[in-house]
Amino acid sequence: MQRSATRGVSFSLAGWLWADLLLGLFAIFLAASAVASAPAQKQAGLDPKPFEINVQVDGSALLSGDIGRVAFEQARVAAEVTSRLAASAPGRHAAIIFAYGSSESAANGDRIATLATQSLTGPAFTGTLMKAYHELLAGDPGTSVSFEIYFDE
Repeated sequence: MQRSATRGVSFSLAGWLWADLLLGLFAIFLAASAVASAPAQKQAGLDPKPFEINVQVDGSALLSGDIGRVAFEQARVAAEVTSRLAASAPGRHAAIIFAYGSSESAANGDRIATLATQSLTGPAFTGTLMKAYHELLAGDPGTSVSFEIYFDE
């Protein structure tokens, strides 16, 4: 008789063990679903839509050996880009700038774009990655630079 009494106690303890395990799993499930349903914070990154600016430049001035002419044209381009950004995207910081210098020569287009971006140094451009490219246009001596600007979100 004693043997069957101990067997009954172990079976009843096994039932409570299963009930406790199910209760523990239910608590874990509730905690996990509460964390998953919390609103996600906005992550830092880039705005995928670029802000585009086309600036007319004097390619002969930028490509000349005259330091004064080059500096004047660079300052003019920087002032125009900065003013357009201030008017259209105030308070935003440029993360990446792609500049495309138009020319009939790839080397001249790259050089025009490089020189046009060198003077972009204001607070909106601190830490900005700038890449210069060319835009091949037949017969173009270097009349414009197109900027694609990607902002921080």
